[in-house]
Amino acid sequence: MTWAVRVLGAALVLTGCEGAPTPVRDPAPPLQTDTLSYPLHRDEVGYRATIPFTYRNETGDSVFLANCRGDVRPGLEVLRDGKWYEAWAPYTDPCTSSPVVIPPGGGYGDTLRVFGAPPGSNVLPTFVFPEVEGVYRLVWIHAYRVYDADSPEDAQRLPLQQRVSNAFALVR
Repeated sequence: MTWAVRVLGAALVLTGCEGAPTPVRDPAPPLQTDTLSYPLHRDEVGYRATIPFTYRNETGDSVFLANCRGDVRPGLEVLRDGKWYEAWAPYTDPCTSSPVVIPPGGGYGDTLRVFGAPPGSNVLPTFVFPEVEGVYRLVWIHAYRVYDADSPEDAQRLPLQQRVSNAFALVR
């Protein structure tokens, strides 16, 4: 178990007997959500949540977000037993557009509108785990320090710690 996961685990506080843990704000990750807890709404097809976020590029170099027609939505990882697991990824078209470039010292803000069906559903995208409530973080899957849309095979992904958010809770 890494030091960061141990610290995060120690920072979780219970919101009540039945509630999901609520993390304490960690200002270190470059992706930051605007709050630490978001309501998770269930409908007849799946779960929905709206998560505003900002990114600050402190890498010293440009950051490139690979995308299809401007779609640069991050995915979600969930904290289970002290370890982060892929939990949800947005469905995106398979095209390749020019990357979104975030210059050194620059920022990017957006709102992730999550929709995910339960696992095993015939609707995409789906959550990986059947219990959706929990502690999550955003992760940019396609964030790079070197990227050329004409040669995507030569891309160099940013290290994980440079493309994840603070922890937050999705609660029903």
